[in-house]
Amino acid sequence: MLETILSAQCARGAATADAQLSSIPAGLYELFLENVVLPCRIGVFDYERGAPQRVRIDLLLQVRQDGAQFSDDIGDVLSYDDLLSGLKRILMDEHTNLVEMLAEKIARMCLAHEQVQSARVSVAKLDIYDGVAVPGIRLERTRDQMPGSSLPASHRLMVMADRRI
Repeated sequence: MLETILSAQCARGAATADAQLSSIPAGLYELFLENVVLPCRIGVFDYERGAPQRVRIDLLLQVRQDGAQFSDDIGDVLSYDDLLSGLKRILMDEHTNLVEMLAEKIARMCLAHEQVQSARVSVAKLDIYDGVAVPGIRLERTRDQMPGSSLPASHRLMVMADRRI
């Protein structure tokens, strides 16, 4: 009986994994960066403006794969290091009032990489309710929602570089 139950659970798990993989459009792959916990100057209340507080950021990106197969060259893929450096730059920037705006800035940073087709961003404020609850938001943005998305990718990156993200 136990073997039958475990076998059914394994089959459901495999079917779920297959369904998730099949939901990724052809020519794309998903890249994730999860549980990034960093200090951030964020919040609308006076007590939040005194010192940075921890935020947790999760990214799920759909990235265009230019070749039929991956090479083993870091230059052919989007680097996790570039994403983490971009997050750190945004979080060290000026004070942000709302997690919604912080998530929007992060999505713009991700979509500034021309191979990123969509960005799902989750931002949670970890310290706000003394561990009783963790508030936050999730949003998803696609390349066609980007300001200037009709511009060539090289020009779009220059436009984004000129903005304070």
